[in-house]
Amino acid sequence: MPESTYRIYRHEPSPHRRWPYVIAAVVCALAALAAWQLLSAPRVSAVTPGPDAWVKGPTPTVTLSVKGLAKLEDVRVSFDGRDITTEAEHRGDSITFATGRIADGAHAVVFSGRSSNLFRQQVRKDWRFTVDTGVPALELDGSAEDGRLNTSPPTFSGTTEPYAAVTVTAGSVTAGGTADARGEYAVSAPLPDGPSEVTITATDRAGNAAREHLSVFVDAVPPTLKTTQLGAVVGNAGLKIRIQALDQLGAPEVRVVLDGEPRDFTGAVSGAVFRVAGLAQGGHVLIVSAVDGGGNRVAQRQTFVVDSTEHFGSATLWPGARGKDVRELQKRLAAAGVFQGTRNGAYDARTAAAVTSFQERFGLDVDGKVGGRMLTALSGEIVVDLGDLRLYLYRDGKLIKSYSVAAGQAAYPTPTGSYAVTSMLMNPTWYPPNSDWAKDAKPIPPGVTNPLGTRWIGTSAPGVGIHGTPDDGSIGSYASHGCIRMHISEVEDLYARVVVGMPVVIRF
Repeated sequence: MPESTYRIYRHEPSPHRRWPYVIAAVVCALAALAAWQLLSAPRVSAVTPGPDAWVKGPTPTVTLSVKGLAKLEDVRVSFDGRDITTEAEHRGDSITFATGRIADGAHAVVFSGRSSNLFRQQVRKDWRFTVDTGVPALELDGSAEDGRLNTSPPTFSGTTEPYAAVTVTAGSVTAGGTADARGEYAVSAPLPDGPSEVTITATDRAGNAAREHLSVFVDAVPPTLKTTQLGAVVGNAGLKIRIQALDQLGAPEVRVVLDGEPRDFTGAVSGAVFRVAGLAQGGHVLIVSAVDGGGNRVAQRQTFVVDSTEHFGSATLWPGARGKDVRELQKRLAAAGVFQGTRNGAYDARTAAAVTSFQERFGLDVDGKVGGRMLTALSGEIVVDLGDLRLYLYRDGKLIKSYSVAAGQAAYPTPTGSYAVTSMLMNPTWYPPNSDWAKDAKPIPPGVTNPLGTRWIGTSAPGVGIHGTPDDGSIGSYASHGCIRMHISEVEDLYARVVVGMPVVIRF
C-alpha cells in the first residue's frame, strides 16, 4: 500500500483580526484613567457656616472641607475681600480660620486653587453668611397688647424681625408661625375661655430670641346690653335711663357718654340707672357701651331732641332746639345786630352763627350755646332814664330792681342810644381820659379816693361806664363827665346781676 501523506495545519491569526482587542484594551485603560481622574477631582465638599447661613455669634470660625487639598497649588482664601491665606490653618483636607469680632451683616468667603486633574483644573468656592447678634423686636397689635382676646381661637398678631419664628405657649398649649417679609405675624392658639398666662417667643434666623409674658383674658362671646329707649323728641329736661349689661364670664365694663362727656351712673351694671337733669333744649347724643374681659364691645347710640319749654330764658338752648323760645332768641339776636332773615324758630346753622358772633362781640365764652352768662345777657336789660336819674334792671321784660344815679353835666352830657355791657372790673384803677378837664391828672389806684369806687361796668357808649363813686352827694344830679354814677353798695349789687353782652339803653 502506498504510504499516506499527512499534512499538518496550524492556525495562525490574521493580522486583520487583532485590532479590536487592542482598541478595547486602550478604551478600558482610558476609561479607568478618566474614572480615576473624575473620582479624585478636588472639590470643596462642605463649608461652615454654610451658604446663606445666619450666625448669632460675633466671632464665628470658618471651616472648609476640601477633597484633595494636599494636591492643590496656589491655594488662596479671602474673607470680605482680604487675603487671609497665611492666617488659615491647614489640617488634612480642612482649612480653618477665625474671623475675629465682626459686625452684624453679610460677609463673603472666597476659596480658590489650581489642580492637575484633567476634569477640574480650577477649584473655586465663594459664598456668604450673615452675622446677627441683635435680639429681634417683638411687638403686639390690637387687643392682645391690653390682655384682651375675643377671637376663637384667640389670635396673637404683631410685628417682629422678618422671617422670625413666633411661638405662643400657655401651659400645655403651643402654637407657632413665621413672620412674613415685612415682619408681620399672626399665630392662633386654642386657649380656653378665661384668664391665661402666655409667653410669646420670636426667634430670628440666627437663633436670637425675644420673649413677652402676658396675662390675657379670652372671651369670644360679646356681652348683652339693654337700655331704656328714648323717643326722637323728649319733653323733659331730665332723663332716667335703665341699663342692664351681662356677660358669660363676669360683669362687663359699662360706660355712659352724653354729648361727648363721660357720665356717672348708679348701681351694678346688671341693673344700673343713669339720671341727668337740666338738659339744654336741642339735640343730644347718648352712647351706652359695654366691654367684656375679652375686649368685645357692644354699644347703643341714641339721638334725641329735648323740647321741654317754650319760654325763653328758662332753659339753655343749643343746636337742634326749636319752638317759640328759639324764635324769641332769634328776635333778640336780631336786636343785637347779629341775626338777619326769617325767624323760623329752629336753632339751625344760621342761628348758631349768630350766637357765636354775639359771644365774640361781647367777650363771652364762644361755645355756640345760649346758657349761663349769654342767657342772662339776652334775657336782661339795663335802662338808664336821664330824665328821672334812675337805672332800671329788667329780666324777661319784668322790672327786677331800680337804682338812683348821677348823669353827665351840661358840659359833658351822657349820650343816649342802645348799647351793651362790654367789660366788668372789680376794684378798678382810674386812668385820666383824653380830655381837657383831666389833662393834668394822674392815675388813681383802687381805694377810698378812687372816683370809680369798687366796680366798673363798661359800655359800648364811647367813654361811658356805670360805676360807683365816693361822692354820695352827687347821686340824683347831673354832676359827672358823662358816666353813670351810683352809690358804691348799689353798684356792687348791680354788678352781681349783670353780665357782659347785656343790652344797655340810655334815654330821656
